[in-house]
Amino acid sequence: MNAEERERLFLELFQEYRERILRLCRGYLDSPDDAEDLFQEIMTRVWHNLPGFRGEARASTWLYRIAVNSALLFRGKRMASAPLRDVADGGAAPPEEIEKRERVAALDRAIAALPEQDRLIATLLLEGLSYKEIAEIAGITVNYVGVKIARIKQALEKLLGEFGYGRV
Repeated sequence: MNAEERERLFLELFQEYRERILRLCRGYLDSPDDAEDLFQEIMTRVWHNLPGFRGEARASTWLYRIAVNSALLFRGKRMASAPLRDVADGGAAPPEEIEKRERVAALDRAIAALPEQDRLIATLLLEGLSYKEIAEIAGITVNYVGVKIARIKQALEKLLGEFGYGRV
């Protein structure tokens, strides 16, 4: 891969996956600044590893694998136990909007309370990845992804019930 191809591919990946990877970063970290730092670290690793990308896996799978590994290392170094995020802002909003924000915050807290692999699977599922893609990224079988998702849904239902919410 020459320098021009590397730069072109990097820019394509950056533009297509920027928001998704940032959401993944925010899923692992409380601080927006830490999430941005993690995102920068991920993109640096993508840049350095790009010449070794052989196209045997899909670019998205390869990128998510780097992102997840980086997030786990970053969090381990920086945040032994990350506090929960507060996604509600203090602005005036209609009651329906406040209720929606509270439900999203409850779901966010419930996902944050899941074990590491379950949180990863839930995040990737919410990003719209297929079971096959999730399996490749998480290093498990497609069938096990289905089993894990069923268990994750049960765990989230239980946690949301504890937070005072029914189904979300």
